[in-house]
Amino acid sequence: MKPSPLVALGITAGIVVATASASVAAAIPVPTTVEQLCAAEQWPRPMPDVVGKNLEQVTRQGALACWDNVRGVAPDGHDPVDNATDAAGYLITAVSPPPGTPIGRHDAVTVQLTGIDRQAPPASRPCDWVTTDEAAGILGGPATAEPLVDEPGSVEFSCAYQRSPDSGVESELLMPGAFPVDAASALALATATANNPTTVEGLGVKAACVFNAGTTPPSTALLVVLGGDRLYRAVGKYYMSCDSLKLFAQTAIGRIGA
Repeated sequence: MKPSPLVALGITAGIVVATASASVAAAIPVPTTVEQLCAAEQWPRPMPDVVGKNLEQVTRQGALACWDNVRGVAPDGHDPVDNATDAAGYLITAVSPPPGTPIGRHDAVTVQLTGIDRQAPPASRPCDWVTTDEAAGILGGPATAEPLVDEPGSVEFSCAYQRSPDSGVESELLMPGAFPVDAASALALATATANNPTTVEGLGVKAACVFNAGTTPPSTALLVVLGGDRLYRAVGKYYMSCDSLKLFAQTAIGRIGA
């Protein structure tokens, strides 16, 4: 039975709309920089909850990175936001506007600060995710482990494993607050800027392996999106194989939780 003229018209209109939508979607470029990623967001966006977080981590590349009018107020009144070394010494105690408030990208954001207690115990033990014996088995020889980032207020935790100057892995977990948008977009950005990224099956929500010729030394990175807006990353020196990094990631994520 032939459709009525009205039904046929509706079908045709639907095809036209679908085709137009697909064309518009195809015309939108994939972000390849944090600036492009931020510009592509719907503004205003809700103010993220960054209270208790490290100032430098959330402003340089984390949850506040998309806002361009952030001012910090240290206990002595000075603003450390634009000095990465200075900013690393502060935790955020309050934010204005309050978390959840829709705010434009260029609107003023003020964070109240307190100094980090360097004597406080670690907030995480990132070198416990992979033992030195397990690392040695993957790296092919005895390895040392050194925590790099484990302080209270951190939104990233990492441990460096070293077998030799030319052989080693950095194991890192990025927490909510570590991303300008979210963990999924961080993975998408990494793969959009890499040459021949490889999808890796069987890890987390989604995973990919990328080669970084521009790092010193050149490296391979395996990135894994985990539940709860987290991202695990294993970075191997001198183009370590993705298979070796996958073993590292499987071991670490087994203790972190997917």
